[in-house]
Amino acid sequence: MRRLLALLLLGGIIMTLLAGCKQQPQAQPKELRIFAAAGLKKPMDEVIARFEQEKGVKVIPNYGPSGGLWAQIKEGQPCDLFYSADWMYIEMAQKDGKIAEAKKFLQDELALVVAPSAKDKVKSVADLAKPGVTVAVCDPRAPVGDYSEKALKKLGLWDKIQSNLKARPPTVNQAAIMVKEDQIDATLIFQSVAQAYGLKPVEIIGPQYTGEIIFGAGVIKGGHEALAREFMNYAFQHIDIFTKYGWKPYAP
Repeated sequence: MRRLLALLLLGGIIMTLLAGCKQQPQAQPKELRIFAAAGLKKPMDEVIARFEQEKGVKVIPNYGPSGGLWAQIKEGQPCDLFYSADWMYIEMAQKDGKIAEAKKFLQDELALVVAPSAKDKVKSVADLAKPGVTVAVCDPRAPVGDYSEKALKKLGLWDKIQSNLKARPPTVNQAAIMVKEDQIDATLIFQSVAQAYGLKPVEIIGPQYTGEIIFGAGVIKGGHEALAREFMNYAFQHIDIFTKYGWKPYAP
């Protein structure tokens, strides 16, 4: 009898423990918030998918113009890792005390791309000033827009194209889509983005006109710093995903 009572008591204790375990809240998956330049979207999505699968981490990307992303970070929007298409914004974040660690990541070039219907009208960057040519130059808050303005001014073309300037798209991806869909005749975009959209550059605008085009990464202070560093290193380890889209690894 005593043995039966002991067994019943033990069974009750086990059931209570099991019930208590079921009521315990499940641990929430880790989340990493990444702010990344819009031009990085295609390769970054690939890297994120691999990282999530291998590490069991939820990555929440926010793509946009680098200047706009930096403005969001400066205003206190939650961000763990910042990828900029212009090293200048990483330097600005460092000066503002927002960066725990930063690395130069990729190099790119500026490319002139032309819509299918404008192949005979635009054969060089000088043709952007010809009458009747419709041109898009990205907003300068997107690094590609800043690089484009700088290059066109050095080439003596900026003032000459003003009557042809029909659009100032906010991101490099939107500029690429406008050319691909024949909405405008020509634009200047990153060579990597041209490759991603299947657009063959008509002309490459060299660094003597744009300056070095360096994409950088910065771990944001006060966020998930260890996890951000892990992702940053993971992206470096899988840099082949970026190079297949036309970037070159940064080489000092």
